[in-house]
Amino acid sequence: MSNPISIVWRKELKDALRDKRSVMAAMSYAFFGPLLMAVAFYVLISQLTDESDVEIDIKGAEHAPALIQHLQDQGIVERTKPWPAGQQPIILEIAGHWDEHIASAQPAEVILRADFSAQKQRTEIRRVEQAVSSYSRQLGYIRLQMRGLAPQLITAIDLVKQDTATKGSRAAILMGSVLIFMLLSVFFSGMNVAIDISAGERERNSLELLLSQPLSSHQLVWGKALAASCFAIFGGILSVILIPIIFRFLPLHNIGISVVLEWPMLLLIMVLLAPLALFATALQLFVSFRAKSFKEAQTYISFLLMVPMLAVFGVEFSRLKNQILYYLPLTGQHQALLDIIKGETLQWLPMLISGLFTIAVSMLLLRLIGRMLNSEKVVFGL
Repeated sequence: MSNPISIVWRKELKDALRDKRSVMAAMSYAFFGPLLMAVAFYVLISQLTDESDVEIDIKGAEHAPALIQHLQDQGIVERTKPWPAGQQPIILEIAGHWDEHIASAQPAEVILRADFSAQKQRTEIRRVEQAVSSYSRQLGYIRLQMRGLAPQLITAIDLVKQDTATKGSRAAILMGSVLIFMLLSVFFSGMNVAIDISAGERERNSLELLLSQPLSSHQLVWGKALAASCFAIFGGILSVILIPIIFRFLPLHNIGISVVLEWPMLLLIMVLLAPLALFATALQLFVSFRAKSFKEAQTYISFLLMVPMLAVFGVEFSRLKNQILYYLPLTGQHQALLDIIKGETLQWLPMLISGLFTIAVSMLLLRLIGRMLNSEKVVFGL
């Protein structure tokens, strides 16, 4: 006789594959998440590496021809056409007493008027600031030399920066946010299936029919969990495969970053995501069975998804380095993925403990769900 868990798993998996919405939901987040991030990174890299001339409005250019020439050498020229609608102009205004202040070795006032909160103009504004600052330093050095002083006198410390960062460690800065999508894909991909096989079946009055079959509630829960986990791990694997392909088309070399993920590394990432897929499914089934209706389950799980997002974003942006993070569910997988991207030595023992701990918590949740199904209130949503 076949294993009851296997029978339930095949049945739920077949029903879920017939539902095109569940299949599309499992694929959409895993595909569109990295794609949207790639588009955002492409725009950001284009802005950071843009070497085209910066066109600005210059008032009082006749007062400081040398400054204007310096700006032109830095790729900053005077704009000759109107500004596009909705875009604030960048204006550099040179005071009329420029010659007088320069001759008397006083600070000459230059006003830079722009919308410093404009994301699209941030790179252009920074280039204007750097060009004016460099010209100011040149004038300062000339003044010192005219007074018989070496410009080195104002430089008490010569800080020499030696960057030991590898391309992998630089890639971790960029890929840290992408890894968040990779981890969360297991939560989003199996979400619809988990809700449908729990709260959905209860609304269709088919849950009590399944419980009347010759199998225990724990076997029923495990069969459902494995079916939903298949969709969750499918979404994770899809994102793992697509991310290196999509990011291969980004000009990351322009900012000194290289993302190279060999197949052994990709397979290791997939293995790391497998316990997380079971953990995500167990959480979603637990919440769905506690809800009294399908819509209520959707609402609760929407809030539930905020928990892993806040946990991963919090660790990523706070840069916590506590060793305990390597042993916990979700954060342990996140830290291991960061080590893989950086090319650092993997901490196999914490990685193994984190995976086993994640599976143990998942089994505990599934056992609690099995006990819940022994209650008529949960089965009938009372």
